[in-house]
Amino acid sequence: MNRKNEKVPGINESYRLLTFEFAFRQVGFIVLLGIIVAAVAGLFSSGVVSDREKINSAKSLTISYERFGRRQTESRMQLTFPVKSEGKYIISMTTESREAYEPGSVWPQPDSMYSRGNTLFFVYNHLKTEDTFSVLLFITPSKAGKWANVIRVNNEPDIHFWQFIYP
Repeated sequence: MNRKNEKVPGINESYRLLTFEFAFRQVGFIVLLGIIVAAVAGLFSSGVVSDREKINSAKSLTISYERFGRRQTESRMQLTFPVKSEGKYIISMTTESREAYEPGSVWPQPDSMYSRGNTLFFVYNHLKTEDTFSVLLFITPSKAGKWANVIRVNNEPDIHFWQFIYP
């Protein structure tokens, strides 16, 4: 086909730029489709890729959390542990940086709550013996990055986990 016969009068087209635009649109569509699939799968928040459950070595503490989150978007953690004997239980959550998270709602409300350094403590004074006790903790990441965390109940083995927070 002769390119000179296809020219429209008054319009100066560059065949090289037109093929570049066509290729860019094709690649852009594939990249956009990849981003949509990643978002649906949970790469940016709750989903198959993001939702995690970890158990400590003694099988006495379970945490369910989102591995990936967004800055300034509240996420949920659920801690579950057996109450073997009535009494005081202290949950401690340690993170790399004090500014990484802002604690939000805690359900059920602890009897007291305090922090020391990078560790936040939730104290439940009078737990009754039952099969399991669950605590819902809502946190809001305030800084982007990969944050290593440690959670523990009383003197039981701890759970190390990380979260990646997008800006």
